Amino acid sequence: MINSFISLILLLYSFNILRYLYGWRINSFDTKASYFPKVSVVIAVRNEENNILKLLSDLSLQDYPQDLFNIIIVNDHSTDGTLDLLNQELSKYPNLILHNLTTSVEGKKSAINTGVNISNHEIILSSDADCSFPNTWISCMVSGFNDKQIKLVSGPVTFYKESSLFNKLQTLEFLSLIGAGAGAIGIGNPIFCNGANMAYRRETYKKVFDTIDLNIASGDDVFLLHAIKRKYKSSVRFIKDVNAVVYTNAVEGFDQFINQRKRWAAKSTSFKDAYTIYTSILVLLVNFSTIYLLFFSLFHVDVFFFFLWFFLIKNIVDILFLSNVLSFFSRKDLLKWMLFFQIFYSFYIVLVSVLSQLQTFSWKKRLYKK
Repeated sequence: MINSFISLILLLYSFNILRYLYGWRINSFDTKASYFPKVSVVIAVRNEENNILKLLSDLSLQDYPQDLFNIIIVNDHSTDGTLDLLNQELSKYPNLILHNLTTSVEGKKSAINTGVNISNHEIILSSDADCSFPNTWISCMVSGFNDKQIKLVSGPVTFYKESSLFNKLQTLEFLSLIGAGAGAIGIGNPIFCNGANMAYRRETYKKVFDTIDLNIASGDDVFLLHAIKRKYKSSVRFIKDVNAVVYTNAVEGFDQFINQRKRWAAKSTSFKDAYTIYTSILVLLVNFSTIYLLFFSLFHVDVFFFFLWFFLIKNIVDILFLSNVLSFFSRKDLLKWMLFFQIFYSFYIVLVSVLSQLQTFSWKKRLYKK
């Protein structure tokens, strides 16, 4: 009975991943902009003194017409030297707008909402202060709005190339998420995107904003995506173009990694999108099944052979999918770590799913309860 149930889980999981593979492959269109709307790049910052100057430099080098975009930095009560650096740089960047949140308002969602309200431009492009961008970033992301039906554009994100095994595993996991999000968009059923690289129509944001819960610490990206998905059919696009790739840093240390993933996972109980909930449960079940079979295979020969079959099928499907995603990011070197990653990932995903519902997590020197 249990083997039949696990086989069903594996079948549903494999079907889902192969659909994402199809969605990933058909994510292709001309990224040459045919019109040039006014754009506001909105960045929420908190304690980013080590990143803010690089951020401003990258944005100043964009090939998008300088008179057609501005940069809105919203300072979320930084306690380091971020604000001092921004004030020093204001005169160097004529299209830079700096706003400080009032004492009664805090958090990334509130900061982004403030930035959107300050803007009077058609397109909002958002990212994080610790990211870096190619000079084609704005042009490439804006090209996704050539079709007036498109309300939100998601873009590719990756980590800077790493040296440690731990960071290699992080990169594998992160790119699997980026690929799955892109694949789901490709099949017309978006589940998530990454806030480090996304754009949306300001008018659309204003229409759906009231449906987004500001009390949830993270999820400024996924809850906006879900709100737009509910209101507008076939309105989301993924930009699969190397000229739109945003780079960010992997976290340092296992404790920071678990804390970050707890923050990401904590919002899952607030999902209202049925397909996202289904996918989340399916991923949890297939990884729990991996641990279950691995454990009992130590005591039962028949379970051991069933585990080998299960593990082989899952690996084939995952490698088929990930090899396409990694090829786009020029990271196929990571495939050699797949077998080790599969075992690591199963234990990690179950652990984080439990901890995210039981423990607090910290973010930007603030403590959040589930």
